[in-house]
Amino acid sequence: MKITEIVFYNTNRAKLVVEIPDSEAYSTVEAPRIPRILFKLFPHMATQRCYNDAGYSFRREAQATEIPHLFEHLIIEIQDQVRRGMGAPFAGETQWNWTVDPRGRFYVTVDYDNEIVALGAIRLAERVINALDSKDIAQIDMNREITRLRELAKISRRFAANTNGRDHAIEPLLADLKAQRLHAAAGPSIPTQPVFREAIAIGVPLEEAAG
Repeated sequence: MKITEIVFYNTNRAKLVVEIPDSEAYSTVEAPRIPRILFKLFPHMATQRCYNDAGYSFRREAQATEIPHLFEHLIIEIQDQVRRGMGAPFAGETQWNWTVDPRGRFYVTVDYDNEIVALGAIRLAERVINALDSKDIAQIDMNREITRLRELAKISRRFAANTNGRDHAIEPLLADLKAQRLHAAAGPSIPTQPVFREAIAIGVPLEEAAG
């Protein structure tokens, strides 16, 4: 699974374009271990609401759903863990139309309340799904990753508090996030952006994964 575009809207919603390279293996039916292990890693995900035609719980729906739909719920769960369950619940949606788009393309929309933390959550969720698919999930220390995102949340709040709501030093960063075509090794001036610099220093991978 690969994210090809991320757009943050002022309505506190982010829209992702997600591609499944193997368009014949886009469902958990073909990869039942992915939701099974994911619910072990994130037990609280089983309690998430999921609106589907059959009226299934999310745990039941996850047995036969699209991988990007699972990805959507994982982004929400990671953000919720960073917030420690505080604040209004986030929502999301996964759509596709293969009569118009190439087969394997999905559009995932999720709520957020902190753009930089949301980007970190999106990148972590992408790594987790791909690691589950490649059976490399043991390489990801989930507790450490969530701790890093919580630290990133503190950093971003500190910068925002410097100037009555938004730090001018991160305005170019937020503009980059809204344009949102971040590429590995060639991200738009990432090293010069204060929050990105501190995020990278504490090990939060905000850029697109290589490969």
